Amino acid sequence: MVSPRVGRSGPSVVVAVLLAGLLGLGLGAVPALAQPAPPADNAEDAAAALEQVQRDAEVLTEQWHAAKDELTARESEAAEMQAAVEPARLAVESARDAEEQFRRQIDVFAMSTFEGGNLDQFNALLGSGSPQDFLDQMSALELLASDQEIVLDQLLAVVNDTDAAQGEADAAAARAAAAVEAAALAAQDLEARKREAEIRIDEAERLLERLSPQQRADRAGPGAGGPDGPVAGSGAGVEALNAAITRLGMPYKWGAEGPGSFDCSGLTSWAFAEAGITLPRSSSQQARVGQAVSRDDVRAGDLVFFYSPVSHVGIAVDNDTMINSPQTGDVVKYASISGRDFAGARRL
Repeated sequence: MVSPRVGRSGPSVVVAVLLAGLLGLGLGAVPALAQPAPPADNAEDAAAALEQVQRDAEVLTEQWHAAKDELTARESEAAEMQAAVEPARLAVESARDAEEQFRRQIDVFAMSTFEGGNLDQFNALLGSGSPQDFLDQMSALELLASDQEIVLDQLLAVVNDTDAAQGEADAAAARAAAAVEAAALAAQDLEARKREAEIRIDEAERLLERLSPQQRADRAGPGAGGPDGPVAGSGAGVEALNAAITRLGMPYKWGAEGPGSFDCSGLTSWAFAEAGITLPRSSSQQARVGQAVSRDDVRAGDLVFFYSPVSHVGIAVDNDTMINSPQTGDVVKYASISGRDFAGARRL
């Protein structure tokens, strides 16, 4: 049997994943896991070890999904950062050109004003033919001085604009540089998560192969009863639920997101996409969307979450039944909400 993989190629990094963003989402350190199960000598040993290994693999796979969600968001943010650098640089060039033009205008103004040397009070007095003539010349001098002050104020404003443009360009370049520097660290983090998940997935697959047909059937269980057809109601949640119902019986597969196989968050993200809503890919991030719903108020179409940290998700059919893609070796089916460690519910 070939073990399904979450994908071997490394994440594409256009630029930046800010590592602080990952830490803010609780994606910092890979949690301590149980040591690999000892080699299973028989089907009974394999069955005993499988549940913990399955849980470890599910946790790591969902963290890997969450890291990919964060990567996608940061790639978009980084692209915006880089896109801002060139306009900022061009703004600096434009501001410097304007400043240089203005300085040349002031030079011409100054030369025409002072080159003759006859625009001072003494020359005005000597050159005046009468007191009124002197007063008229003094008024002209005051007007000229006022014009000079306005021109100098305008120059100062242009210089300030140039400084501001340069500051923004420097800041944009620094943000882009920081994003690029963080990208390498983030890519390493993603690869580490993927490797950890693959180790546990392979281990779970090997253990599953050791189970007898009866043990496999017992492990999967009969599931819960549920509707045979669409659920009545309106809203995105009910629409997503009805989309998920069409996938009943499809196999669980690590990292799969439909339409022929799913992991737990793959099923919910596919179903809500059918209803026109894009969910984050991981169960932990899906647990942050929409509005919180108490356990007693859960209704059809609500997302229901399990374990701490959250690592499993389904879509409620009613207050005590959900549809989910439960685990490797199993299929999309109805299950009891009460049969797991309930962590919360969200409504979109």
